[in-house]
Amino acid sequence: MRILYLEDDPSNLALVERVARMHNDELVTVQHPQEAYNELVAAPFDIFITDIQLGPDVMDGLDFTAYLRENGLDIPIIAITAYDYDDYKRRSAEAGTTYHIVKPVSVGDLVALFDQFR
Repeated sequence: MRILYLEDDPSNLALVERVARMHNDELVTVQHPQEAYNELVAAPFDIFITDIQLGPDVMDGLDFTAYLRENGLDIPIIAITAYDYDDYKRRSAEAGTTYHIVKPVSVGDLVALFDQFR
């Protein structure tokens, strides 16, 4: 499975990298929405994961998700965040995410989530 992960904090990549290695998935990581867009138009992916908070002066993951959905991206999009607020969950659903998960995420939960798309 090919997975694209938009995450601006390299330390947060460890869990997804671990799960991808366990299943011999191909994981491509990027730190900016423009890089993610370039990857998405260059080659197909099975899942797109985006952090919600991507740093100052950068489109957040939910706005980027809405943009991708408006432009026809129909693969599963998983929003991942450390913020467990109802507003984020509502915005996530409105943007078109397939799943909204809150950090910390266990290895087992992430494996089970990915297995839905294998």
